[in-house]
Amino acid sequence: MTPPTSPVLAPAKLSEYNRTNINFRAPIPRPKVRGLVIDAHTHLLAARHGDAWFEAAKHYGIDAFVTMSPLEEAMVLQRNWPGRLQFIAIPKWQENSFDDWHRRLETFYNMGSRIIKFHMAPGTMASRGWRLDSPNIRKIIADAAARGMILMSHIGDPDTWYHGKYAADVAKFGTRNDHYQMWESLLSEYRNHPWLGAHLGGNPEDLIRLQRLLDTYPNLYLDSSATRWMVREVSARRDATRDFIIRNQDRILFGSDQVSGDDRGFDFLASRFWSHRKLWDTAYQGPAPILDPDLPPENQPTLRGLALPDDVLQKFYHDNAVKLLARVGVSFPE
Repeated sequence: MTPPTSPVLAPAKLSEYNRTNINFRAPIPRPKVRGLVIDAHTHLLAARHGDAWFEAAKHYGIDAFVTMSPLEEAMVLQRNWPGRLQFIAIPKWQENSFDDWHRRLETFYNMGSRIIKFHMAPGTMASRGWRLDSPNIRKIIADAAARGMILMSHIGDPDTWYHGKYAADVAKFGTRNDHYQMWESLLSEYRNHPWLGAHLGGNPEDLIRLQRLLDTYPNLYLDSSATRWMVREVSARRDATRDFIIRNQDRILFGSDQVSGDDRGFDFLASRFWSHRKLWDTAYQGPAPILDPDLPPENQPTLRGLALPDDVLQKFYHDNAVKLLARVGVSFPE
């Protein structure tokens, strides 16, 4: 995950994205999927990043992307990579203006965007003074819903953060229960509207919570995005997560949370795609190539692949994204 309020990405360091010296250009079979493989949660930040992005994606069998790209880059990306991108309406992260967000929503919508993202992680809410239930945010949600757009949100963060920096200042950051009560108040209000919860609903550590949310809100979907977080927490409860995804196989979409950058070339991007492919497709058990900064160097997580059944992977990589996008009238050409 990359904090949206930070305009500068951390430098790409080989020791952090390939600590296991993997040859990321080694052949790898495509996912066993009929049709396009769709990554439903990405951040392609600039048109100049497109060549490296699509080279790595092609190698790992990923064809199309739903992306949070700056409005200033979206038109060029759309022109350069026709039929490969659907855009998520987002604000200008350094512009703390509701009026500007409304204007961007209008422009994204006119470009064909039918998804809007609300980044309401604890750190974002604390730094901006916004919450999902703030009056001005509610107005934007209502506008997007009236346009028939998918509502997408980032609620919650890793347990490692809630037990660490957030616990150190609860008055500033709040609690997980408070954040999920906030989310549910909106899920209830828009229960008949499609809603996509990023990062396995922001709580892969608590599958009981996620199951209750899915059972309560029939139009809620989850994506699998955030590489280090998923590798750590999915692997830690490998069998339970596998059962959870199989049980909810019509409601979970593949997402990588891939983030482009000027120094993020093929190998950096491939490290994320490699990790996701191993985690969801295979029974691989071994070290993960990406350094997890939430754990000490001597206690890095073991990646434990779920080896999801082929029929589940078909829905995970393709069918669920196609069906969700079709609900708002958009599609990728196949």
